[in-house]
Amino acid sequence: MKAVTGWVKPPTAIGGLDHLGTQGPCLLIYSQLLPGITNVTDRARYYSLYPWLVWSFEQRFPDADAEQFIEFYRRADCLFSLISERHSRVTDHDAERHGAAMVGRNQLLPALDRLQQGDMLQLTHYTDKDSERRYFKNRLGGLGQYYAGALAQLELMDPSSRPWIKFTIERGQPLAEAVGSAVPGDRFWAVVQADQVSLNDLDALSSFCACSIGHATAENEALTDIFFDRHGVYGPMGVQRRRTLSLVLHLADALHRVCKVDLTEQRFRAAVYAGTLPTGAPWVVPESLHATRDAWALYERNDLLSVAMQSAFAICLGAMQPLGTVADVDRSTVETFALSLAKAEGVGQACASLGAKTLGELVSALRNQGPPLSAWEDANHEFQLIDSLASGVNSGADLAGLVQLLLTAIAMLEVRRLTGSKPYGVLPIGEEELADSPINLASFQARCVKWIDLPLRAVAEDLFAWCLHTHLRVALRKLRQANQSTFRFRPTERGLQVVDFIPPPAQTTPRFRQAVQVLRDIGALTRDATVLQRPTMPSATGLALSEAHRG
Repeated sequence: MKAVTGWVKPPTAIGGLDHLGTQGPCLLIYSQLLPGITNVTDRARYYSLYPWLVWSFEQRFPDADAEQFIEFYRRADCLFSLISERHSRVTDHDAERHGAAMVGRNQLLPALDRLQQGDMLQLTHYTDKDSERRYFKNRLGGLGQYYAGALAQLELMDPSSRPWIKFTIERGQPLAEAVGSAVPGDRFWAVVQADQVSLNDLDALSSFCACSIGHATAENEALTDIFFDRHGVYGPMGVQRRRTLSLVLHLADALHRVCKVDLTEQRFRAAVYAGTLPTGAPWVVPESLHATRDAWALYERNDLLSVAMQSAFAICLGAMQPLGTVADVDRSTVETFALSLAKAEGVGQACASLGAKTLGELVSALRNQGPPLSAWEDANHEFQLIDSLASGVNSGADLAGLVQLLLTAIAMLEVRRLTGSKPYGVLPIGEEELADSPINLASFQARCVKWIDLPLRAVAEDLFAWCLHTHLRVALRKLRQANQSTFRFRPTERGLQVVDFIPPPAQTTPRFRQAVQVLRDIGALTRDATVLQRPTMPSATGLALSEAHRG
C-alpha cells in the first residue's frame, strides 16, 4: 500500500504581496469609497454587455447545456474585443475610446492583424482551452475573472446561479434589454455560431464597440443611473460611489480650468492629500464632497505610511544579505540585528545630518521649517520624500541617504497628524478590521508617542525590529491560512537569512484609473482637442452630473 506523508510536505513558496500587511487598510478604505468598481473592471461597457450576452443567449438557445454556454460565451467574449479594436482602426485610432483594456486584447491583436492581411479568423483557435493562442484561461473569461464580483455587488448578475451565471430580473434584465434595442443581436450570434469572423462582420457589429455607450442611448442612461445611483436603489454604497465619481469630475474640471494639465492618479493623490492643485492654488470642493475628500486623504496618508514601512523592510533585507550594505551586522536574532543595524555607520551619518537628537526635536524643526501640507511638489514634502525613498531602495542607494529619507518622512507624517483626531477619522475601521494589519495609522500614532523622546538611533532600531517582527507575523498567518510560504527572511540556526528576492516598495492602486475610464465610457469625461496635450475635462454631461449628483 502506498503511503503519503502529506503532513511533512513543505508549503508552496510564492512571492506574495503586502509582506507587512500595511496595504490592508488602504484596500478597506477604497473599497468603501468606490464600491462597484474594482481594480480589474476597466470598461463600463462590460457592465451591460455581460448581462445582455446571457439574456440574449437564453432567448436563442433555451435548451443549451452548460458546455455549449461556455463555448459560445468564450467566442462572444473574443468577438467583443475584436469589434472594439477594429472600430478603433477604421475610425480615430484612439484605443482609449475603443479597444483599451478589453478582455484578451493582447492575444487577439495579432489575430486581427492576420485577418486584415487576408487570413481566416476562427474564434475557436482563441477559445479552446488547449490552444497555444488561448485568449483567457478562466472558463468564463473576463466575466469570471474580473467582472462577476462587481456585477453581483451591483445586483446585475448572480454568480451563484446554475448551471451558469445569470442576469438578475430586477436590474440585469432591463439593462440587457437596453443593449438589445441598439445592437444587431442576430448578426452577432450568427458569427458566434459560424465560428468564423470577417472584416465585414466586425464592421457590421461596430455598435458593440466599447465606445458606443457614450451616446444618448437607453443603455447610457441605465449605466449612468447605476454608477451615480440616480434613483437611490443602492443605499449608502450608491451614495459613496456617486460622491467619489463626482469628486473625480470636480478635480478634472479644476485641473483643466486652472492648470490645463491632465487628470492623473498622481495628481489625484496629491490633490486629495494636500488640498491643492499643481499650481499651488487651493482645490476648493463643494461642502457635500468635503467628507469624501477627507476620507481619500486618509487613504493616501495610509499609503504613504505603507510605502515608507516597505522601504524600511527592504533596507533591513538589504543589510541582512551575506554581501549586504552593512559589514559585520549581527544576524543572530531580530533584536540583535535591529540593534546592530542601528549602530551602523550609515545610520549614524543619517542621524547626524538631520541635526536633531530625538524624534521630537526633528518633528519640531520640521513643523517650523518644513514645507506646508499644500506644497506637495516641494522636494522636502513627505509626498516627494517617500517617492524618493522608494526610488532609492530600488536603485540601491547608500544606507545613510536612505535612512535620512526614512526618518524625515516618518517625522513629516507625524507633523501632519491632527492633534486629537482619530487615525481613521469617521471611517468604520476599528481594531477588528485592522487585526491582520499590525502596522497602520493607529499603531503608527501609538508608536510615535513611544518614539517622540527617543534618540534617532533608538527610533531606527525600534522601527527596524517592528518591520521584521511584523513580517514574520504576517507570513505566519498566510502560512496557516493558505499553506503558502511568503517569508522574505527566516530565523535559522545560522541566524537570519534572506529568502529569494527583496520585494520593492509599492503603492496600492485605488481604482482611480478604472473610475476615470468608466466616466469616459459613459461620456462624462472627454479630452480637450483645442490644447496640444489634450487634457481631460468634463463634458457637458459630466458637468451636469457633477452638479446634480455630487451630494
